[in-house]
Amino acid sequence: MTQTASSGRLTLVRLAPEHAADAARLHILGQPGAFLTSLGADVLTVLYRTLPQSPVGFGFAAIDPARPQQLRGFVSATTSVGALFAEMGTRRLPAFLPPLLRRFVGRPALAVRATQTVIYPFLHPTPQGTTPPAELLSIMVEPALRSVGVGALLVMALFTECQQRGVDALDVTVDAANVGAQRFYVRHGFTYTDAFTLYGRAMYRYRAKIAAGSTRVQA
Repeated sequence: MTQTASSGRLTLVRLAPEHAADAARLHILGQPGAFLTSLGADVLTVLYRTLPQSPVGFGFAAIDPARPQQLRGFVSATTSVGALFAEMGTRRLPAFLPPLLRRFVGRPALAVRATQTVIYPFLHPTPQGTTPPAELLSIMVEPALRSVGVGALLVMALFTECQQRGVDALDVTVDAANVGAQRFYVRHGFTYTDAFTLYGRAMYRYRAKIAAGSTRVQA
């Protein structure tokens, strides 16, 4: 698919394993100091190589057709955080274990945070009889292209994909201190739902309801 942002003409393609290294680069640029960033480029590369191969993982990449090997932005999501983590901790563990162990040896405290990351989805189960929401895991844009519409294109592509998958809601977790990210999500149809603590920090959960039969979110 080809979309136009005020930054110029970009092509949106499905996030694929070959995008992994550049997705890791953008992740580190976009979230310096965050937990996943602290795991390092090697772990993030494995993550973004694995996610699009999972039946519960999906995403989109914004590329310049003139430079197709370099991502200008990307978004990743999952229809089940619990199922994704379970897959990464079992079938995908051989790929993750070597780079993770290298990081844990140098910084043992990261192992504690990794455990918190794995168990947090199970602390917030979906009520029985309701359709579980998808979760937006990350959205990153090249610094020079921020605030020109690339993020909006990626979110809209994600909404469309959720609709096609029969998902009627999309959640995202935002650090309570990240006011800019909260404004972005509210501007694109998300509303605040609740707060919780992760890594000893206050986190806010936002949710967008996906309108059936439409690529727009419900008001």
